[in-house]
Amino acid sequence: MIDFIHEWIENVNRRYDLLPAWRERKLNVVLEIGQHLIYLFIDHTGVHFKSKQEGQGNLLLRSSSTVMEELFKGSKKLTSLPETMINVQGAYRNILFMESLLLLSR
Repeated sequence: MIDFIHEWIENVNRRYDLLPAWRERKLNVVLEIGQHLIYLFIDHTGVHFKSKQEGQGNLLLRSSSTVMEELFKGSKKLTSLPETMINVQGAYRNILFMESLLLLSR
C-alpha cells in the first residue's frame, strides 16, 4: 500500500541536487491514508520513515491512497487539490516546501 512512498523516498534521497533545500529545514510529516498513519522526517540528510510521531507534526496530509499516489508521483500539485480530495494542516511555508519536494523529485 505504501510502495509509492518507499519509491519516492528512495528517489528523493538519490537526488543530491535537492539537498541544499533541506540544509536549514527540518519537517515532521504525518500522512493519513485511509486508516493508516505514516510518519516521515525530512532534514539535511534526506527523507526518513519514523516508527512513531515524536512531538508535534509540522504537516499533516490526509487523503485516499489514489490521491496520495498521484501527489507522490508528482502528477498533482498539493496546493491545487480541492479540500474535498485532501485535508492539509500546517504552516503555508511547510506546505509549499513539501509541494516543491513532491514536484521536483519526479
